Amino acid sequence: MGIRIVKTNVIEKGKWERELEVEVAADQIESEVSKACRNYQKQLEIPGFRKGKVPLNLVKRRYGDAIRGNVISDMLPNWLEEATRETGLVPAAPPKIDKLEHEPGQALTFTAVLDIWPEIEVEKYEGLEVTKVVHEVTEEEIERQLAEIQNGQASERSVERPLESGDVLIADLQRLDEGGLPIIGEKFEERHFIIGSAEAPSPEFEEKVMGIQTGEERQVRFAYRDDLPNEELAGKQEHFRVSVREIREREVPELDDEFAKDLGDQFQNMEDLRQHVTAQLRRQWEFMERQKVRSDLIAELIKKNSFDLPESMIENYLRSIRKEQDHDHDHDHDHDHDHDHDHDQEYSEEERASAVRQLKGYLLIEAVGKQAGIEVEAEEFEQHLRERAEQSGIDLENLQRSARVDELQRELRENKVFDFLSERATFKEETV
Repeated sequence: MGIRIVKTNVIEKGKWERELEVEVAADQIESEVSKACRNYQKQLEIPGFRKGKVPLNLVKRRYGDAIRGNVISDMLPNWLEEATRETGLVPAAPPKIDKLEHEPGQALTFTAVLDIWPEIEVEKYEGLEVTKVVHEVTEEEIERQLAEIQNGQASERSVERPLESGDVLIADLQRLDEGGLPIIGEKFEERHFIIGSAEAPSPEFEEKVMGIQTGEERQVRFAYRDDLPNEELAGKQEHFRVSVREIREREVPELDDEFAKDLGDQFQNMEDLRQHVTAQLRRQWEFMERQKVRSDLIAELIKKNSFDLPESMIENYLRSIRKEQDHDHDHDHDHDHDHDHDHDQEYSEEERASAVRQLKGYLLIEAVGKQAGIEVEAEEFEQHLRERAEQSGIDLENLQRSARVDELQRELRENKVFDFLSERATFKEETV
């Protein structure tokens, strides 16, 4: 039996807020309950009856209420989805169920409280003021990139001597409290550090472990650099016990034609490698230039088109971001914690402002695309897929069958909207 809603009624409670009253047919509920009872009967085993042979009436009498409750819990999302589809409501966040009423043999009624997805009209999207970053790749950048490639090709060998600058330190780190006691769940095993790297997050840490040897343990207090991009780590004080597993000496190869040839058949000499690195750096700067233009376009759209957002939409977005951050944190630190505590989460003003910018930007780009009638043609989407497949080294047919197809279609449509806005924008060049 398909999902059948007997009656729906929408009550407008505010600009975004709606109450959706839903009635589900009694026969549909009884049919689902009977089916669930029969399924439970097949696996039920109680004294006096063989497995699967307990009379259905006994199953319903003893377990019917619990089974009915499970059926309602399982079916409620489906009923809600069908009711929103029938009424044309698009929730901005998961609805809250209120006033659920049901008696056996009777229809089920419930009320869903929700905020609807904002429909906005973009009034000003022409003549947006945008800064275009212009950059010429420098010799210093090329040399720095070549040095990174050179360091990446360094060979390593284990040594039995004190740690020196340029070595690789392989160690276990145990975070300690102020009293020097281990903090449970804060042990990080087999971490690798290249000592003396210009990008070292904490030169003080490197200074404190200098001279340490394999098998040695040392407690170190240090601070991260103040200029780290990660604001949570920048300037942070730490206290760790460092247990050395191994010290490796690195041998960096010479930058010559043989080095270039060893990197791949596409390089015959160092000049080929330099040209490749230069082109790669230019592509990186072009990407950053495009991102800067997009950021400016969105900022201008937000400034010129004022509108508010449903609070539940902002909260839902913040929760999803926090959940993703918690997952990434646990993955990086080998944790397995339960972060299901959305009800007491707090967010900073900066987090909220960022969420609002992200959501408004998405809504504005979608609205401009809709108003301008921007669509993705089948041929250009096929070309986009081919380019993506080539860039990612994925078989085109596999990509066409993957779950990413919808995402890539949105990406292409978004690209076309930004092109549309750029063609109508006012540009100011800035050389960096």
